Amino acid sequence: MHPRNRYAKPHDFPALSRIVPELADHLITTPAGRTSLDFTSPAAVRLLNKALLLRDYRLKHWDLPAGNLCPGVPGRLDYIHVIADLLQEARPQVQNKEQEQRVRGLDVGTGASLIYPILGAKEYGWRMVGTDIDATSLRVATAIARFNPGLQQQVIVRRQPDPRAIFNNVILPDEYFHFTMCNPPFFDSPAAAGAAAARKWEKLGKPPADPSSLNFGGQSNELWTQGGEPAFLRRMIRESVAFGQQVGWFTTLVSKKGYLKIAEVEFGRLGIATKKVIGIGQGGKVRRVLGWRV
Repeated sequence: MHPRNRYAKPHDFPALSRIVPELADHLITTPAGRTSLDFTSPAAVRLLNKALLLRDYRLKHWDLPAGNLCPGVPGRLDYIHVIADLLQEARPQVQNKEQEQRVRGLDVGTGASLIYPILGAKEYGWRMVGTDIDATSLRVATAIARFNPGLQQQVIVRRQPDPRAIFNNVILPDEYFHFTMCNPPFFDSPAAAGAAAARKWEKLGKPPADPSSLNFGGQSNELWTQGGEPAFLRRMIRESVAFGQQVGWFTTLVSKKGYLKIAEVEFGRLGIATKKVIGIGQGGKVRRVLGWRV
């Protein structure tokens, strides 16, 4: 976990339950006698995120439609801190809050949770644009940005009209972003997403009523895309070339180490020389932030 991540210590679940009382219904006692949460429950994961956002980021309103992807706040915060480190390396003169607030970021596929724009705006005062193709996600994310006073002036939600496009249509002429970020779809089909979910439940030893369900939820466009993550990564790198003068750092999460080789091939083919890979995560779950400049 990143040194600046506020969630390095274990959660105080009883205290969080006082903020969101429904969370108490999902508390469990571990074999060691500690109070913990049933992380296999999608409802529990959603309520935990809600409690963290209300307590630590002073949101007044945050919730998700049933079934939408519910990314964990602590892990997503690591990505935000990594980007802040990249910006600091590139612009070491950025030292104060006023300068930080000039930073603009683009979150590709922000989802209904609007999690990255929230964290970027609240942790660093960045101005964020979140994009998505799904009408429900756009509607919910827009409501979160509109009805939380601290987000109204800092977060914009934009519709991406072309499901095959990434930066086209959403980076406007004469617009500049200090960075882009993305948590790409992992799978190449609904069947692949379902199979992965079934394997996970088998490891957990607690099969749900629907074996294809995921404890963190997720709609089709959030979990899979034609060609899977490798094809999405190729498209993103290729499309980034046209926006090199409008973006400082392009970044994306990469779920598997082998996919970095795919990126290297594209970088070489396109003449992209400046790139960086940063590992994030904890325990046995490690992901990578891939960054490049065009």
